[in-house]
Amino acid sequence: MASTIKKRGYAFNRVLNSLSSPFPNKSANWEKSLSEQAANFYDQQSIQNRQENSVFVPTRAMVRELLTGTASSGGDLVATSILKVADSVRPVTAVERAGVPRIETGGENLTVPRFAAADAGWISEGAVYPSLTTTTTSVDCTPKLASARLSFSRRLKVLVPEVEESVLQEVGRAVAALVEKGSIIGTGSSSEPLGLLNLPSVQTQSFAAATPTADELASMLEKLGDADIDLRRIAFLMHPSTAADLMKARVDANSGALVLNDFEIHGLPVFVSSSITEDKVIAMDPSFSRLVYFGAPQIVIDPYRGATTGATHVQVLNAVDFVCTHQSSICIGSA
Repeated sequence: MASTIKKRGYAFNRVLNSLSSPFPNKSANWEKSLSEQAANFYDQQSIQNRQENSVFVPTRAMVRELLTGTASSGGDLVATSILKVADSVRPVTAVERAGVPRIETGGENLTVPRFAAADAGWISEGAVYPSLTTTTTSVDCTPKLASARLSFSRRLKVLVPEVEESVLQEVGRAVAALVEKGSIIGTGSSSEPLGLLNLPSVQTQSFAAATPTADELASMLEKLGDADIDLRRIAFLMHPSTAADLMKARVDANSGALVLNDFEIHGLPVFVSSSITEDKVIAMDPSFSRLVYFGAPQIVIDPYRGATTGATHVQVLNAVDFVCTHQSSICIGSA
């Protein structure tokens, strides 16, 4: 693969301009050549039809394969420019910042192992080893197609060098919001992942009011600890409004200490997402969950739609799933 790569930066706006043209356009031939290599890398088929133009965007996993020399001969230009686009069309979400690992894989499905706790005991001198009782089950991950749709004006095509960063920022915001929503409130039906708030066997904690107290949040930790979850690995997730309320709430009437301070509660990190409903708080060990991406992301544009207005309508497609292998590692608090 590496021997065919030229030393040229990857420009997302150049991709948009080329795909939005109803006529043959060679301005993004470099990016399209990488699209072909992404398709080969993941053995992936495009979903475009005769009315649409599309390209695959290389992933972080491909960057090392795409480098063809030292930094002084242009390798850094290739890597940096591709990574900016790769991180935009597949951005880091709130659940990942909380510690949920990301898996990027090819294929049409992935099976994640799930282990049941084994019995343990002491062995007397000269006694035989006890038989292992660990049982292994699995959780299946299957691709759910996440489509983030954006529209860009005609003027955008003219200001390519100046607005590249702004375009990537807007794409990243839209994709992150969509994937976060699926990971947190996905229903598991209608082609959505099964999100954290809809997992059937999580632990729960009742709040007396919409804004939880420090004691109620501590009770969530107690329940996780009773399930043999390492409390040092716990992270809280909540809506920004809930976080703001907790920043103003006192630990108790006689204390000046705030429940949420420096994005920590009881010494544990707090992450926010507008995808979480305002009356709920999630406490979780993120190591038992996975955010799984299948293949490379794809950009799809219909060059004929919006032709009279000059708008470019873009779809950023990601095949993604969210799974949890141990639902007792999650506690949902709500009023």
